[in-house]
Amino acid sequence: MDVHLGLLSERLKRLLAGEEGTLPVAATEHIQKLQTGNESISYSLQADYKVDLTRLLLQIDAEDDISLSNLELILKEIKYLVHESERAIDTFIMSNVQPNGDQSCSKELCDALIGLESKFIDIKRQLQEVQPCYNFDFSKWMEEHKNKYLLHLQRENMVSFQDDAMEELLDQLIEGPPQLSVVAIIDSCGFDTTDFAAEAYNSNYVKSYFDCRAWVSFDANPGTLLDYILKTVMPHSALREITHKDFEHRKTALNDYLRNKRYLIVLEDVFTRDVWDYLGEALPDHQNGSRVLAMLTCTDEIFSLCRLESGEMIHLDSKGLLSSYTKSLAENIRLTWFIRKRSLLFSVTELPQHLKLCCLYLSAFRDVFEISTRQLYQLWIAEGFIPDNSEKTAEEYLEQLISCGFVRVKKRGAGGKIKACCIPIFTRNMLAFVAQFVEFIHIVSYQIRENRSLEITKRLSIFEALTNSDSWKHFDTFLRSFLHLTLDRSNQFSLEYWNAICKKFKFLVVLDLGTIVLEDYPAGINHLLLLKYLKLNIPSLKHLPSSLCNLLKLRTLGMPSSYIHHTPDDIWKMYELRHLNVGSITLPEHPGKYSSSLENLNFISALHPSSCSRDILGRLPSLQTLRVHGNLSSYQSMLSNSLCTLLCLESLKLVNERAIVSQPSSIVLPEYQFPPRLVELSLSNTELRDDPMPKLEKLPHLQVLKLKKNSFIGRKLVCSSGGFQSLKVLHLKSMFCLEEWIMENDAMQNLESLVINPCACLKILPEELWRIKSLTKLELRWPRFELRERLRKFKDKEQYDIQIYPNGL
Repeated sequence: MDVHLGLLSERLKRLLAGEEGTLPVAATEHIQKLQTGNESISYSLQADYKVDLTRLLLQIDAEDDISLSNLELILKEIKYLVHESERAIDTFIMSNVQPNGDQSCSKELCDALIGLESKFIDIKRQLQEVQPCYNFDFSKWMEEHKNKYLLHLQRENMVSFQDDAMEELLDQLIEGPPQLSVVAIIDSCGFDTTDFAAEAYNSNYVKSYFDCRAWVSFDANPGTLLDYILKTVMPHSALREITHKDFEHRKTALNDYLRNKRYLIVLEDVFTRDVWDYLGEALPDHQNGSRVLAMLTCTDEIFSLCRLESGEMIHLDSKGLLSSYTKSLAENIRLTWFIRKRSLLFSVTELPQHLKLCCLYLSAFRDVFEISTRQLYQLWIAEGFIPDNSEKTAEEYLEQLISCGFVRVKKRGAGGKIKACCIPIFTRNMLAFVAQFVEFIHIVSYQIRENRSLEITKRLSIFEALTNSDSWKHFDTFLRSFLHLTLDRSNQFSLEYWNAICKKFKFLVVLDLGTIVLEDYPAGINHLLLLKYLKLNIPSLKHLPSSLCNLLKLRTLGMPSSYIHHTPDDIWKMYELRHLNVGSITLPEHPGKYSSSLENLNFISALHPSSCSRDILGRLPSLQTLRVHGNLSSYQSMLSNSLCTLLCLESLKLVNERAIVSQPSSIVLPEYQFPPRLVELSLSNTELRDDPMPKLEKLPHLQVLKLKKNSFIGRKLVCSSGGFQSLKVLHLKSMFCLEEWIMENDAMQNLESLVINPCACLKILPEELWRIKSLTKLELRWPRFELRERLRKFKDKEQYDIQIYPNGL
């Protein structure tokens, strides 16, 4: 696979475009020649040796005898050559950005480039001597190799995967045996099992048949998994009584609550047998047709599970067919696993270069790990995978990987954008195999084993804490990315440990220490002058170090647990900064001594309201997303008059936090001048006494409105005729005093989704709501009895997706 050549090509393009600093004139010509040689080899590999590369990858995975040794040797030479090229470039750029850089670095760069040019020419000559293979029968190869894994294939009850498939699933959920049974869907590449299960879960048949339902994502912690089910099925009053009880008490409480109820529990991303042990005592079996619907992934542990469990199994194979197995189940899954793995390997090699890089990078994350898409986009951009450095382009790439079946959507925002995703276990393991085979990334699950490939590996992802400082001696000092994604939040490391790592890997571009709690800011980070992405967890940090502001290439700064009360003036010279994610930060007034400002910053979460002056916000012309968190009442005048200066702002969240609990809010919403292009608005804890709708319904581009916890404490909302012309999504949450909601004709005519969660005093929904043709989703949590009964008797409820939690209609 040509991932290294592709990465070098993008790097050289950025160099020639001046994005990584000013090149000496003498070096520019050599860089152009190097780019020509690099692209020539890359083109040959794609055009003439694509079949050979795919076959090589498949044979290595199948542990066959490798007959393409010459090509493999050339590929290793290419990796080392790309590594040498990157070293020369990094050394030059580091010298350039240092305050007292070595002026002789320009000559050293030119000398290095001349030597690299000749090596590229030599590799091109070697490649021409290798006879390419243009034909490879993938199906035939699969047929020849499947007997290694399975001698017999038995399938029964095959049905077409169309409407019959859903009918088959519903039959097993509803018409199956009276005893508590497990119905399982085996994950299949390219098929969205989550959507398939969700369609059944939300069907009217299931809603009317089961007394209560819960959909939970698997969590390795049994207490968390149990709490997900409790929160979904139990009323708040009962839940409050057991929240602080131990695991055994909560388990007993769930068993008691479900007693004599017909229930459906959906478990997404289940992958260990232990889950049944966790829940066995919590889920009662009263012979009333209760079900557990589980989405499984093909692993050896699942094969063992399938031999032990007697529940019906549904399998969705790679051809889009559904099969119900009653015998030889483990063998059937084993064959499917083998075929899917090879099919996935083949699919990766077929991806275009830009998607191949993004796809392989997913192996850096844990399987079934919920990945923030915002974090993922920033990492892709920092790594140089996104040519235009645009989040919009990164989002398009992710959508394409989802459509190819490599990634699952885990969570979508109210506006439909993907907020979180995950990689199925099977897919992630396959990607990890490919990524490590091509030495694109090294993944540490337990301990580091000495390996020559570590000397040129540019990316490191760590799943288990490594406390021995000698662990890093095998890695090249030119390491580019360091991701420490352990699940353990405890601080096992001293600041000296992290400072030593920063000293060794001073060419890092990405440093993510995940959830590890740091005592203080590691001063060694100040030496990472090429850093573009930095994420740290330092709850005790109150003052942003001025030395951090010298990281002038930094694009993403993530300190979500830090509440920064003092920020040095030097932050205004961080011209490249795009993404600022902190618990809260106070920005200083611009000192005037810098000609630059934060004009590229497009995301801040969260900004203290004291920093929302017209002067400060006026120096953030590219800001698109802003979260303001603090005592909004104290800054009413300044905040209400300055937000309108953010001409590019599309998403705004205002979270009020009272300094004195007993002090009432004095926020006056009509005084606010909102940005002209605002698309999403969220208010939380603002305690508005006056109806906010007359002000908000006039915002011309507003599509998503979330009035959250205690945002409005009045009793009546009125939506005027013709108001909210662009609104598509409305959330009314925790308005405990709201009794009446009036909607005039032609209000919210484009509304698609309404969520009410909960508004305990609201007894009736506006009649005009049912005249909105675009409305397709209505979700209510803990509604009053009167409102639930009205909806139960509502004649036209079939045309709306009405969800009521808990217990349904």
